[in-house]
Formats: sequence, structure tokens, C-alpha cells
Amino acid sequence: MKNYYFVLGLNIYSRDVEIKQAYRKLVLQYHPDRNPARNAESIIKEINEAYEVLSDPQRKLLYDQMLVGGEPELKLVRQPHRDPKYRPQRPDFVSKQPSKRKVYFDFMQSNLSRALLVSRLTLLFSCILVADFTLPQQHQSKAIVSKEGRSGRYDTSIKFKVEGGATFSLGKKSFGKFERGSIVTLYSSPLLSVPISVENEQTEFQDEIRISIYGNFIFVPLILLITSLLGTFYQKGIEFRFNLGVINFMLVFINFLVLRIHNF
Repeated sequence: MKNYYFVLGLNIYSRDVEIKQAYRKLVLQYHPDRNPARNAESIIKEINEAYEVLSDPQRKLLYDQMLVGGEPELKLVRQPHRDPKYRPQRPDFVSKQPSKRKVYFDFMQSNLSRALLVSRLTLLFSCILVADFTLPQQHQSKAIVSKEGRSGRYDTSIKFKVEGGATFSLGKKSFGKFERGSIVTLYSSPLLSVPISVENEQTEFQDEIRISIYGNFIFVPLILLITSLLGTFYQKGIEFRFNLGVINFMLVFINFLVLRIHNF
């Protein structure tokens, strides 16, 4: 059984005022926002647990009886709290069953290294996307083998297929600018070959391919870059860093899907 007096640096004869003073002093000393030590978070949890028991007269009396090895003579009766939604945690000496949150926290703590590895690999993938977007584009000439156009009051677009089977969709300003059999120049990223724009070699008309990871969906790799940087370099909070690893894993999967969204 934990010795809550030892946790607070007190003895069994300490008064309520001394308990409060010791608690406030230790909270200021070991709070994770003030103390950069790795074990500060676990220490502050023990301090809060000890104060929760010793600050309640009935629970303190029951704890004192159990601490000296005697059978508890007092039946613990809880006074109603002013807040009807308040649910106090059961102290360690009353129940040995860990709470669901503690089980979840222990799981996150034991798998934190895996979550950090995911964030680092995600950051590497983000760097590849940044390099792919910023390096000089590659280009190649291909002929349009089929074309579909749609013109309406609210929706005007063109969809065509080039040699090799790739299909692209352009906006209304490209309507009528590309015909079947026309030779076009496709500009794409150098590493992942993501289509960026298309140009009619005869008329020199050029339009961007907006339905791509570097077009309308550019926010997807940007979010991935931010979360991967946080997951890799942010050093506080086990739960926060673990959840970032999970988020980064999901965002990588989404980015892989968006990488191929221009082909539909």
C-alpha cells in the first residue's frame, strides 16, 4: 500500500493546513509545465492521489487505520458534492483495478516509441513531397486519343485521355482548347510524376490540372507536414505525441490516395 504521507513529505500527525501547504509546494515543483524531468508527470499523479485521500477527513481516517495495519472501523460515507456531475476517483488503497484511462495511458506509454517512429517516417515522406513539388518539372509530349466535353450553365469541363491511358479533367477555360488527335505537353513532378499542367503544342494554350495533390488538394500534404513536424520534435505529453503518431499514419494513407486522384 502506498504511503501517501511519504509522498507529500509529511507524517501521520500532520494537520490539514500542513497537508495543503505541502501539496501546493510539490505541485509548483513537479508540474510538467514547470519541471522538464521525464518523471514529473508520474510524480504529479501520485501527489494528486495522495492529496485527494488526505484532504478528505473520512478517507484520511480510513487510510490511517489501514496504514497502521488495523482493520478499518469506519465505514466510508461520501458527502454529496456541490457539482452533481462530479465523480471522484477511487484511491489506490481501496481498489487495485486500474481505470480505463490508466489502461489506455499505459498502452500509449508502452507504444510511444512506435508512434514516434511513424511520425519520423511520415516527416520523411513529407520531405519527399516538398522536394517533388519544388524541383523542376519534367515534361513529355502525348496525343489525345479521346475527349469528352460538358457545357452547361453551372458546370463546364473537359475530360480527355492521352496515350498510355492517363485521363485528366480540366476546367471551363479549357473547353474547346483541346481536340482529339492534338499533341499536348504534359508537365509533371520529377519524383512522383504527379501531373501539374497540360499545354496544347499547336496553340500554346496551357491550363493547370487542379484535381491533384498539388492542385485543389494541396492542403492534404501541408497538414501532413505540420503534424509530422509536431510528432517528431514536440517533446511533451505522452498522450499528445501518441495521438499524433496515429493521426500521421492515417494522413499518410490519405496522401497515397490523393496521389492517384487525378486518374479517374
